[in-house]
Amino acid sequence: MNQAEFSTLGEPLTAEGLRSLLIKGAPLRDLNMVGGDYRGLDLSQVRFESVDARRASFSGSNITGSQWRGCRMGYADFSGCQLEGVTLVDCNLDRTRLTGASLSGGRWLRTHSVALDLSLATLRSVSFIDSVFDDLVLSNVDVSQCQWQGCSLHSLQAPGSQWQQVRMTECHFENLDLGQARLEQCAFDESIFVRADFSAVDTVSISFYRCKGDHISFARAKLNQAIFSEAQFPAADFTGACLERANLNKADVTGSIFTGASLQYAQCQAMKAAQASFVNANLDGTDFHAAELEGCDWRDANRESIRPQDSERLAAQRWQPTL
Repeated sequence: MNQAEFSTLGEPLTAEGLRSLLIKGAPLRDLNMVGGDYRGLDLSQVRFESVDARRASFSGSNITGSQWRGCRMGYADFSGCQLEGVTLVDCNLDRTRLTGASLSGGRWLRTHSVALDLSLATLRSVSFIDSVFDDLVLSNVDVSQCQWQGCSLHSLQAPGSQWQQVRMTECHFENLDLGQARLEQCAFDESIFVRADFSAVDTVSISFYRCKGDHISFARAKLNQAIFSEAQFPAADFTGACLERANLNKADVTGSIFTGASLQYAQCQAMKAAQASFVNANLDGTDFHAAELEGCDWRDANRESIRPQDSERLAAQRWQPTL
């Protein structure tokens, strides 16, 4: 029985039939694997092309180094699998289960998924590029040295997660929940946020360089030495946040709330913060050189501790030559 027979018959490929094809070592193309039971099989280094594997079970299988191109994998079960060096290109993974799986290395390019379940999984050194993730589940997931580049993530839920050296750059987020997460050496540079919750996050060396955000909360977050330079976060909530030695140079935080926040020794040069609230904020050594602070609320803040502006430098920056 050859590969063509399986596709023309239109019947799902059995585990025995798959084993016979694997012996030949050729790429597996245009196969009907819908609902098949392939648990525990050795699928390492196998190349799948235009395979329909919806609702198939691969739980416990070895798929190290496998390649999946143009495949339909919705509702498939890869729970507990070792996905080392796996490549997925132009694949659909709607409601695919990767619960408790271990993903290391590999690349996901132009994949699309709705409610992909990665809960209790481990992700290390995986690249996600130009992909769409709607309702992605990352609850209690250990993520390290991974990157999302140019991805769209709608309703990403990852409260309390542990992330290390994660880069999510030039991405579009909507309804993001990272509340109480631990984020170490993470970067969201040049990303866009629509409704994002970073409340009570604990961060080390986090970057939001040139990000844009609407309805974003950093309330009670630990953001020591965080980078917000040139970010646009108007009306953001920094209530009770620790922004000590953070870099907000040229950031737009117009109308934002810094009530009870600590901006001790923060760099806020040329920051746009008109109508912002600094009620009861710690401003010891804060550098507001050339910042726009019209209409701000300074009640109970130690405004006298702000770093004095360099008047000569400010005048030089504002000077316009007469022609």
